[in-house]
Amino acid sequence: MPDFQDIVADPHFMPVGVSADMHTIRFARVSVESLRAQAFLDGRSPYTHGPETAVAIDELAPALGGNTAPSRVLLHVSFCGSTLLSNLLDVEGQSLGLREPAGQIELADALRTAPERVSRATHVVEALLSRTIEGHVPVIKPSNWANNLLPIWIDETAIDPIFMTIAPRLFLRAVFRGGRDRLAYAIRLAQHLAPSIEDGAGRLSRSIAAPPDPLQKAARLSLLALSFQLTLFQTALKERRWGKARVITFDQLENDPVGTAIRVADILQLPVEVAAIRRGSKAVLERHAKVPGRRFAASEAAEANRLVEQHHSATFDSAFAWASAEELCLEMPV
Repeated sequence: MPDFQDIVADPHFMPVGVSADMHTIRFARVSVESLRAQAFLDGRSPYTHGPETAVAIDELAPALGGNTAPSRVLLHVSFCGSTLLSNLLDVEGQSLGLREPAGQIELADALRTAPERVSRATHVVEALLSRTIEGHVPVIKPSNWANNLLPIWIDETAIDPIFMTIAPRLFLRAVFRGGRDRLAYAIRLAQHLAPSIEDGAGRLSRSIAAPPDPLQKAARLSLLALSFQLTLFQTALKERRWGKARVITFDQLENDPVGTAIRVADILQLPVEVAAIRRGSKAVLERHAKVPGRRFAASEAAEANRLVEQHHSATFDSAFAWASAEELCLEMPV
């Protein structure tokens, strides 16, 4: 069994989870190929080899030291193209996209009950995820479930971030386009993030107080989930004085995906060749970002959006009127 020094020195030991008491981190062996093959690393499909090994955070933190460079991170709201951007920045032999690592999700879940222990564990996990593996520099795309960790990440400048967002109407269309599962996730996300936001609980209560229509409640809560995330983003931008160039919109990515990826690589000082991003982009843009083996069809997405708008436009209009009265943050400076 490897000891903690072996694990810290070898990036093939990836942190895959944390104990409930936040005292140990679980590791498993990975390879560039196993990580790259998965759309997400949140546990939906296996990507590790062999048994897990648990190591105490008290041993890991001193071994890592305080000289680790900030992680290159794509922070995002839902449905803004973050998986596509991660794929475009994943360049063979140069960089590697880590999409929604499970350890970060577990930390986000534990934040309310053990904030101090989560804070320490978060810095350790971030340093471990940012290690170069087989010559590949990681670009981490956390789950947006982990956006409540943002105040911890910026506390010691543990991340070098990009902030990705989407126009609120497009966001609502995407949520409703996904049916019951996406609506349920958006509602859970609003509830999950509310404790991290001033008057978050009050806004949750007000969002469901009046409308008898369940779809109207769902639309309001979806906008609330978006607003909570953008509030966290704007606070981080202000506190760290990060420029507007770090804000990437869905429209920018959709209109010029390759150019946007090249610009993000430059902002993050990612050591990849521009020509390599261009070479790999054709295959990336032809496949579905979230469903391996499926081709992406822009016409199908456009038709789905048209139908959603046709059926739910009145619901959306009403939800936006409520959001305006609540003065929700629904836009980022770009």
